[in-house]
Amino acid sequence: GTLGWGRIDCIRSQAGTQEARAYPRAAAEAMGSLLLWAALNATTTPHRRLTNRPTRTAPLGPAPKAIVLFTHLRRCGGSFVEEALLKPHAKRLGSKPLLCKEGALARLQRLAHPLRRQFKRQLEEAPLVWRHCPFGAHELLSDERPYVYITMLRKPFSRMASWFAYCDKYSRDKCHTAPYQVHGGSKILNFYQARKRKYDSIEPSKLDTARNAPVINAQTFHPNWLEYALDDNYASRMVAGGAYHDAPVPVDGGALTTARQNLRTQYAFVGALERQRESLCVLSALLGVATPKASGDRLKGPTTHTKGNVPEDFREAFA
Repeated sequence: GTLGWGRIDCIRSQAGTQEARAYPRAAAEAMGSLLLWAALNATTTPHRRLTNRPTRTAPLGPAPKAIVLFTHLRRCGGSFVEEALLKPHAKRLGSKPLLCKEGALARLQRLAHPLRRQFKRQLEEAPLVWRHCPFGAHELLSDERPYVYITMLRKPFSRMASWFAYCDKYSRDKCHTAPYQVHGGSKILNFYQARKRKYDSIEPSKLDTARNAPVINAQTFHPNWLEYALDDNYASRMVAGGAYHDAPVPVDGGALTTARQNLRTQYAFVGALERQRESLCVLSALLGVATPKASGDRLKGPTTHTKGNVPEDFREAFA
């Protein structure tokens, strides 16, 4: 497998399907509205020296080949990307992808030394890091190992509405939110207000202790206090990474500034769920594989693409 740089346009064929047309890097100046806008900065010489990212083409696979670091934001279509594209591609390369354990690798700034060494060994063999890892996993790679960051984004209110819909439909304790009562207003507003109350009820000293404690065991999920904190500017926390991921609520404006900078200079692919078909087309072309067929909103059910408008009281409370 090889990840290629340059301009890729997704067009609609006469049969009505998405097709990718690839152009050499010399044509990249005309990239326009392409979702790969981050790739322009990613392949310039100064950034290449700073990030050690592969240029032009990047053979994917175990070291010394490049590893794909997928910043999988919840409810942004990332699971479909993993199951339909990334994990099958990693399997074809003959190596096992590394599952990002949210309670451990996702908090790499706090990893205890034994766990840090363990993940460094596993990363050497992995062609892909998947699931909910924020930006920063490249810090555990050797200096010689090239890497490629990719992500999928979504409009924040739609993403939050989808997270509520998922928790309300599939989680017995409503993603650690139950029990809570609806005291008027929309159900989604009451859901997020209940989570904020749970966060605010934790003593600040206990929060600081939990936040700064070393991560000793590779837990699969985040502790509850961090789940609640991530409701605050989730996308910025994930794409900024580092200390911003676990930062107190509200996270400061530096998270958004850093996230924007990372998207411009660190990510080779930035897709959008609102343009899922084009995003899948571009990413498939980069990986050199067939584009999977996206079933579209009508067949996806209520949690991937929430239907209807987000309630106004929720917008006003969380704007």
